[in-house]
Amino acid sequence: RRNKIHPAGVNGLSSTSEQASPLPRELLTVGLTGGIACGKTHILRYLGELGAHTLDADEIARDLVQRGSPAYQEIVGIFGKDILHEGGELHRAKLAKLIFSDPHAREQLNAVLHPRIIEEEARRILLCDPRRSPVVVVDAALMIEVGTYTRYDVILVAFCPPDLQVERVMRRNHLTREEALQRLASQMSIYRKLAYAHYIIHTTGTAAETREQVRHFYQDLLFRWEHETGFPVRP
Repeated sequence: RRNKIHPAGVNGLSSTSEQASPLPRELLTVGLTGGIACGKTHILRYLGELGAHTLDADEIARDLVQRGSPAYQEIVGIFGKDILHEGGELHRAKLAKLIFSDPHAREQLNAVLHPRIIEEEARRILLCDPRRSPVVVVDAALMIEVGTYTRYDVILVAFCPPDLQVERVMRRNHLTREEALQRLASQMSIYRKLAYAHYIIHTTGTAAETREQVRHFYQDLLFRWEHETGFPVRP
């Protein structure tokens, strides 16, 4: 079983469950999660700039639902053609509005997408070259809710308080306060997610302050990797 994880503290990199999905052992896999508008995308980009391999579950999902794909056909079969643009592509805004307001619809969509995302994610991780970097970071907002967080060696949580989440969602997505609160309510509380974290990055400050936290996090991972495996990381 997975060892109990304490917020922002882990003794070594081997605390992931032996029952976790068989991702490559020559790579250190990091699950990046957090609440909506907590800054995960910025953190993922910073880690990529530092040299880590990065994967975004949302990008994988977009690739999987291209017009005519099996997932696309299944989604249209469930929700009908009202969720399509005139050209036939999925209308992501309409679909998002539906799933954030209807838990059953959200479960139906997750049942279609999550198994496919996990499979494609594993395939892409296998393509990562450990000689470039031993670290692979996967940004997946719902990994704790759906239980896939156990696949990763390290869990990194992006954190900002709920009032700031609401403000950011309203500004970014042009939503009313009620709509923003509805989206937050559809996910696990950010405070509950902290209980799963090996590391926490606070995104309430400036971009430069967040970037500095990310740099320290990545350097710590590389140090632990070298210390525990005996394999130096190439500069």
